[in-house]
Amino acid sequence: MTAISAPQPATFVQTTSWAAGSVATAAISNIIAIYGLFYLSSVGGLDVGTAGVLIFASKLYDAITDPIMGSITDRTRHKMGRRRIYIGIGALLTGFALAIFFGAAGLTNGLSILSALLCLLLLSTAYTIFSVPYLAMPPDLAPTYDNRTKLMSFRVFFIMIGVLIGVVGGPKIIAHFGPGTDGFRVLGIILGLVVMTFGLVAFFGTKGADPEEAFDGSDKEPLSFKSLIISPFVKLFGVLGNAPFRLLTIVKLLQLAVLATALACTPYFFSLVLERSQGDVAKYMGTFTFIGIISIPLLRYVLKAMGKRNSYILFLVLYALVMSSWYFWRAGESEILFYARAIGLGLSSTGTLLCALSLLPDTMEYDRNISGQSREGIMSGVFTLVEKVSGAIGPLLVGLLLQSQGLLSSTGTGQAVEQPESVLTAVKFGMSIMPAALSLACIPFLLAYRLDSNALKNSRKFLSQTQAKAS
Repeated sequence: MTAISAPQPATFVQTTSWAAGSVATAAISNIIAIYGLFYLSSVGGLDVGTAGVLIFASKLYDAITDPIMGSITDRTRHKMGRRRIYIGIGALLTGFALAIFFGAAGLTNGLSILSALLCLLLLSTAYTIFSVPYLAMPPDLAPTYDNRTKLMSFRVFFIMIGVLIGVVGGPKIIAHFGPGTDGFRVLGIILGLVVMTFGLVAFFGTKGADPEEAFDGSDKEPLSFKSLIISPFVKLFGVLGNAPFRLLTIVKLLQLAVLATALACTPYFFSLVLERSQGDVAKYMGTFTFIGIISIPLLRYVLKAMGKRNSYILFLVLYALVMSSWYFWRAGESEILFYARAIGLGLSSTGTLLCALSLLPDTMEYDRNISGQSREGIMSGVFTLVEKVSGAIGPLLVGLLLQSQGLLSSTGTGQAVEQPESVLTAVKFGMSIMPAALSLACIPFLLAYRLDSNALKNSRKFLSQTQAKAS
């Protein structure tokens, strides 16, 4: 094993530039989560159940490509950095793919199953090239337990900017240009440019922060079909042997399924149940995002006072309570309650996000110290795999649920049509009870999570002793 010197904390420019890349990841993730299913069914003309299955199929494809991409970045040796080179390429590809996806329905006045699937696969591939190496960089940018909370608070700030662009700017664009093919085509172009811009900021701004070679010298191993295709999945099971990472992965799977379910239901809930416009969606999401941004200093204080794990549990309970309250919504309800929910969700969801992001690099360092191997790319691939599978579970469940209750689709216009009462009940259930239950299901796994600052210190001592014996 080749030991290299421990990385120094990144500079302010490197830190903020890397964090700014989260505008790209958040914008694309949220816009697909909130409008992917709606676009394919209401504009593309596909059955909502079929649309949900196609999204799920594209995520199963990600289950193969994410670990492979992680293995490639772990083994890369390049003067630009073993992660950065892919971040630059992926930013450009993802921006183009986003524009193609949202513009495809206008080319033939609707989408066939094949064309929709190809667009989804293109978008998934491009996003994998960008997101997997991007997520693998924090252990080198922030080498200490507390420094990672600071780094991730920067990232959460930019994530909320990305959310603002995606779920507030998106509805405003559609409201201005129309809910049909024209509106979504413009949406794809504008968001594609946003993704490119902030992805390239992360690429150029992190120069010098990404080491050329792997921690354990694994990049020097000969390339082969086995090393690139088979080994990633062998290593995948290896990193899941890391108990803190395994538990955090399960929590992330459930939490992101919560988000995907709620976002997939949002356009249906606002238009069919609340009978509100896309402009109201933007106001609601704007309140949600603004509260998330201004609450970051408070959330950092809570994490420091209570610890990352306990804070995570607190925020999950609050999130579940607020989401479940939508089930009791009745016509004529006060506007105060409408915006109170947005405030509660902005605070709690931003808190869960900060906790999850702060814990991930801890598990990566712990794995590096205990195993003596550089597997951050594989772990990043697993986490992004979970992100995308979770993002598929929401649309799949919502799509099948709404189709079973008789949702009526429209083609090209994107306009809502009168729906059976059973559909309205299903939408309300999907917006409230389902995400609340999934949030609470995270808690037993977090109670079993034991990785803290002391455990990390002990793992560093173990690594030092191992290296001393090897020399």
